[in-house]
Amino acid sequence: MRIAVLTRPDLFPAWHGAAVKIVRTVEALAARGDTVSVVTEDRDRYWRVTNDGWSEVPFGGRFRAVQEWPVLRNQARAARWVARAGYPAEETLLYRPMFDPAWWARVLYVGQAEGIEVWQPEFPGFVVPAWIARSLLGGRITLGTHNAEFHRLAQTNAFTPARVNRLRRLEALLLNRADDVVACSVEDVGRLREAGVTRPVWHIPHGVQVGAYRAPASIDLRVRYGLAGGPVLFFHGTLHYGPNRDAVEYLATKLAPRLPSSTTLLITGLSPPRELERPRALEGEADGAAVHFTGPVDDLAGHIRAADLCLCPVFAGGGTRMKLLEYFAAGKPVVSTALGAEGLRVTHDSELIIADRDGFAGAVNDLLWDAPARRRLGQAARRWVAAYDWNAVGEAWQAVHRGQGRDFVPQVPVDAHLPVREVSKPRTLLFLINRGCNLRCSFCDLWEGNENVPLDEAARLFDEAVAIETKTVVLTGGEPLLHPRFFEIVAEVRKRGLSVNVTTNGTLVDRHWERIVSGGIDSISVSLDGLADTHDRLRGRPGSFNRTWTALERIVAHHRTVVAARKAGDPSAASLLDPCVYFTVTRENVGELLAVWRKVRELGARFDFWPVNDAPELYLRPEDAPVWQHAVATIAAEDSGVAGRSHYYAQALGYHRGETSPMRCLGFIDQYGVRYDGAFLPCCVWGGDGLVAGNVFETPLSTLWRSPDVQARREQMFNTGCTVGCYNHSLYEFGVSTGLSHRVTPAGAIRK
Repeated sequence: MRIAVLTRPDLFPAWHGAAVKIVRTVEALAARGDTVSVVTEDRDRYWRVTNDGWSEVPFGGRFRAVQEWPVLRNQARAARWVARAGYPAEETLLYRPMFDPAWWARVLYVGQAEGIEVWQPEFPGFVVPAWIARSLLGGRITLGTHNAEFHRLAQTNAFTPARVNRLRRLEALLLNRADDVVACSVEDVGRLREAGVTRPVWHIPHGVQVGAYRAPASIDLRVRYGLAGGPVLFFHGTLHYGPNRDAVEYLATKLAPRLPSSTTLLITGLSPPRELERPRALEGEADGAAVHFTGPVDDLAGHIRAADLCLCPVFAGGGTRMKLLEYFAAGKPVVSTALGAEGLRVTHDSELIIADRDGFAGAVNDLLWDAPARRRLGQAARRWVAAYDWNAVGEAWQAVHRGQGRDFVPQVPVDAHLPVREVSKPRTLLFLINRGCNLRCSFCDLWEGNENVPLDEAARLFDEAVAIETKTVVLTGGEPLLHPRFFEIVAEVRKRGLSVNVTTNGTLVDRHWERIVSGGIDSISVSLDGLADTHDRLRGRPGSFNRTWTALERIVAHHRTVVAARKAGDPSAASLLDPCVYFTVTRENVGELLAVWRKVRELGARFDFWPVNDAPELYLRPEDAPVWQHAVATIAAEDSGVAGRSHYYAQALGYHRGETSPMRCLGFIDQYGVRYDGAFLPCCVWGGDGLVAGNVFETPLSTLWRSPDVQARREQMFNTGCTVGCYNHSLYEFGVSTGLSHRVTPAGAIRK
């Protein structure tokens, strides 16, 4: 879907909550396959945002000149004065589009150029150009409100009741020009309906980049800012914004004097009120925390992760406090006012401490002396906020844009209760689309028989895959290019905005080259298992090496051409075909591992390798160990990724000796497998006994994904390991993600 977001100009750097909300919503929509155009007051350009990122698009020369016509320039100046008459001076940018024909012209230009289907004005004042564009070009309007504006402004002394009533009527009038309205808190939904908004009003909260806040603290705030050695209490926001300014004044004048002198209130954000800074108390003086302002910071997530306690003493405003979501994502204990936590369905004393103005200092002091309580609150908050990742928020926005509006229903990720870890890769569907192959590999039996997944079942599966936040689909087999509807399957994947990897033996690439190049395949993995004679013997077909190598050369050359074209600004429609070689190590080819690696590296493709699985007759023997170890050490010396997996490669010898203690991986978490017959598995061990956890053709994938049975299997694989006995890259991904060994002892103790 093609969406135009009409919004304020100050998006970059995203130092204030409104900008973060707008930028992250746009990116979440783009990540789910939409193309988003962002229109602002910029008279020279607009933004086009896709899954590949942000790009500037200049307005055409004639149109740029049109904006300089005296009537449009004068109207734009007049709009500034008209807006200033009714709204706070710092907020007139939110209402100028109502009165500025140049704004309307920009929106019409983008609508025509981009084929816009949905207009998404941010804030009520942007509805007017959206309404004009819809009237002339068609489409839907989905209005994003950040607050019930009249309610927020009513909390300031500058607005009399009569003035607030006028703003309420104007806000309802504007919102009723939309097809749908999105409010970021349940409370604001009620306020807007009471104000007379008759259009559907949906509740979709702000989100947070959960993964960005999971890493350990990378900075020491005490060292960076020369603070005392005690606890650091943190608050951030746009500090000229009324509710935040009032919160800072409370922190500096009411809270700080009641805290130990060893503590520091560290406050970041635009427009810091330096007059409220409070230096560190000298020895012998009265207690009181230091108050230090940093101004805006580029590494907000790092600052939050490094703090000891986060605060949200907000006494005015509406909507959802994005800062609370960020504190929660970092696993920080939080003390907030009830209004500060508005819009969040949190549990008092479970995910955070809620205190009023008079009890705030006492709650903060209690937590400072209670480390177990801080740890408990942080862990609970991190689990709770996992449901508010921007991808989930983007899914809810997409439904509204498509006329299928619904309120946001938080669904805590299935792995939220597991120990904190880094995501090893985008959630990946390993899809065995067929059984049958033109080769006869000695360590595989998927060439036996001939079965293909039906196209309609594959299409339904991809819809379900999107619903559980899958990002990548790996099409494998058998030989996937033998599937009679292979390219239609690729097209179904691409329709849903998912990336496509194809794992192939490479021998059929030349036959299908034109369709491969135009099919939208992101990466292609080709199997090579030795030099020509060895590869042909293991693969069971003379001449297969030469056919595969010729195909690989062609893929690498094509990839270089497409990359160069895209760097030069040519949005090439050709498939990227990022090439990689897979090498399965056996006793028959271990002596050629280095030679193949060098050959592939010289060609310019990526290279990955692992020991053969479930083929005892091909396992490495004691006499093969020195060759294996030398090859691994040589490759690791030039490949940091292999060096980081050295423990995994060292344990491979034990695996081949029969040391098959349970192995832990991220099956049913970062990856899952589906077979051509619908069998649902945690991985690509297609024939492993006891791995099948249902059938996606009989029960929807999204239902199986959250079922108690699959949850139990997920916990077992993560905590106590899998006993099927595979040994592939999923195991070292576990170590990279968690910092733990993939291998556990029979008693379940972790081996570091």
